Amino acid sequence: MEKSLKKSIINLYGLPSFGFQLFVNMEVFYFAAFLTDYAKIPAALAGTVLMITSIFDIVWVPTAGIILEKSNMKWGKYRSWLLVGPPFAVLFFILQFSKIGSASTNAVIISIGFIVSHLIWNIFYAGHIAMNSSMTQVREERIAMASNRGMFNSLGSIAFSLIGMPLILVIGKASGNPAMGYTLTVILSGIFLTICYYILFFMTKDYAHSGESTQAGKEEKMSVGEMLKQIVVNPPLIGLMLGELGRYLGRFVIFGLAFYYFKYVVNNLAVITIFFTGLNVVCFFGAAFTNPIAKKIGERNTYILSISTFIVGLLVVWALPMNYVSFMVVMFVAYLGYGIPDALGVAMYSSTVEYGEWKTGKNARGFIMSLISFPIKTAIFLRSVIITAILVGSGYVANMKPTAQLISGIKNGIALIPAVIMVVGLIFIVLLYKITPTSLQKMQKEIAVRKSESTSI
Repeated sequence: MEKSLKKSIINLYGLPSFGFQLFVNMEVFYFAAFLTDYAKIPAALAGTVLMITSIFDIVWVPTAGIILEKSNMKWGKYRSWLLVGPPFAVLFFILQFSKIGSASTNAVIISIGFIVSHLIWNIFYAGHIAMNSSMTQVREERIAMASNRGMFNSLGSIAFSLIGMPLILVIGKASGNPAMGYTLTVILSGIFLTICYYILFFMTKDYAHSGESTQAGKEEKMSVGEMLKQIVVNPPLIGLMLGELGRYLGRFVIFGLAFYYFKYVVNNLAVITIFFTGLNVVCFFGAAFTNPIAKKIGERNTYILSISTFIVGLLVVWALPMNYVSFMVVMFVAYLGYGIPDALGVAMYSSTVEYGEWKTGKNARGFIMSLISFPIKTAIFLRSVIITAILVGSGYVANMKPTAQLISGIKNGIALIPAVIMVVGLIFIVLLYKITPTSLQKMQKEIAVRKSESTSI
């Protein structure tokens, strides 16, 4: 019988996500700027680096899942990566923010740093996510851990928005080398990331092998083909991935067009920092609300209700004339509808693991949980195409005087288009993600009966 989870583990399960946000936001916000303005790589070459690394970033998601599923180190199948992965990821991530040699040589070094660090961190990131379902089968504990992870995610983003650039500038000025400000900030954030993962690693010693199969036979080992089949035979997983793709893509389009909205539509670019910080704060409170709501009405219903709220808010922004104050107020309220599903994802993916095992008799927890990153990576890749199309279609030219066409195009881009994208994603959730608390419990019981029968033979 598996040990029940300690409250400390439930409450601090999300701590690695806090460190991860401090770490990864260096890339999210400043990688392109570092390439062009600090590493002094020509724009065309920088564009090539961004394109190549983005492709690898998408490919590494299922690859990391396969590696995680096939690995089995002595500290636990998933838990081991919390110990092994972070230091190596940090080492190569430092290369991603380094200025070494000529522009072409530096571009190669940076690309290697990106490609290797992302493969490693996708593995230990998935290992952390997989522990949500491997350590416990109790739905309420999974939801609580997922909610706490969402809050730590938001706190990490808020912390980075407050200290990230000031730290870069202070270190760069003190060292007399602006590029070194990025490199040393990465080193500091990498040390903090490692500490956060190590804390959870040592806390979970008693649960190192929880959720792992006790059967050592060949039948328990899965081929790559069998792992990929887990996607095809798992409609809830497909629906969740497509729903999450819509949610993330809508958000990234909004973020990408916020600069243009505040500058050209409401004519107040200075408040954009308040806007982004406010969204992160709202996301934190959304994650805090997730636990009681999801336990009462179920994860699926909570997800549908939340995204519907966000969509309604976007349509209000699109339909009504607004100044910057009314725009931010409506968006902050609506963004609760984004923050709540953000804290539900881990628990919902955990349920698709159970569905896959119930359907096929094989547990591909590591592989399936690694796919939580796939919608994010794909959305990042697609957002550039959509934002470019919106700006071109609006007749945008840098520093132009706002025209009716430009204002209309940006309003459509920041509100109507994300709303439509999210509606499409929500349809997939409604049609394909049918797992409820009752059906999940039923599947878990049937899986337990099968395992009991197989061990008694």
